[in-house]
Amino acid sequence: MRIGVTLPNPFGPSRESVLTVARTAERLGFDSLWTNSHMAVPVTFASRYPYNDTGVPAWDATSTWIDAMTLVAFAAAATERVRLGVAVVPLILTDPLTLAKQTATIDLLSHGRFELGVGAGWLLEEGRALGHPIDHRRARLEETIAVLRLAWSRPTFKFDGEYVRVPEVGINPHPPQGERLPLWIGGHGEAAIRIAAEHGAGLFIWQQTPERVAEYGRKLRALRPGAPLAASVWTPQNERRWDDQVRGMERAGVDLLLLGRRYDDRTVSELERFAAEFL
Repeated sequence: MRIGVTLPNPFGPSRESVLTVARTAERLGFDSLWTNSHMAVPVTFASRYPYNDTGVPAWDATSTWIDAMTLVAFAAAATERVRLGVAVVPLILTDPLTLAKQTATIDLLSHGRFELGVGAGWLLEEGRALGHPIDHRRARLEETIAVLRLAWSRPTFKFDGEYVRVPEVGINPHPPQGERLPLWIGGHGEAAIRIAAEHGAGLFIWQQTPERVAEYGRKLRALRPGAPLAASVWTPQNERRWDDQVRGMERAGVDLLLLGRRYDDRTVSELERFAAEFL
């Protein structure tokens, strides 16, 4: 099981905290560094947060979300070995061509270490504030996957989808990993499972119990045996043990486990303890 670390975003991002986490993870032998993405959080919204029982996130419009792609590019420059990823980019925040260019750039500058997570997006008010389409989000996600792989592998291409249309263009240079660059689909519904299975991507499950993650894994691998499965665990600052969560995710068949906690003065010692015990 690969084990990655969450970069400080949105809880405690700064030059010093990002460099500390990135270099500590590299030094200790963690597999990868990850972040997630929001752009313009509305002060009020009716969309339900899908990752806890309350439907309300722990952050709001005043939280310090730094740009996910810029953050990962910064971490790439500070490291040499660890892989880098965003889990996930909601497609209502961007467009397929911008996403293809950003991905290729980070992969090139990191010598082929980037992995991309994409999702349909749940915070519809954020997409609306940015002026992006929020209709037919799952269909747009599938068409975006096709556009990304064309952009990453062909000198020029065009795409005529039902919702995404691209005239003949070139997006160069290509990422070193080409169209084999790892893709993860974020989402907790049956549609996310199907899209991951049908499009050769992994499934990324955010903030669920090992039992629920195992259920998602069974459904995913019934459609495509051996499909990659990723999950995250969150450790509150007053809890110093990850053990039960890690062992549970391992039994659930998780291929990539992402560790999250708010950045504080114990972060380095906690990562050192974890590395000594698990890595």
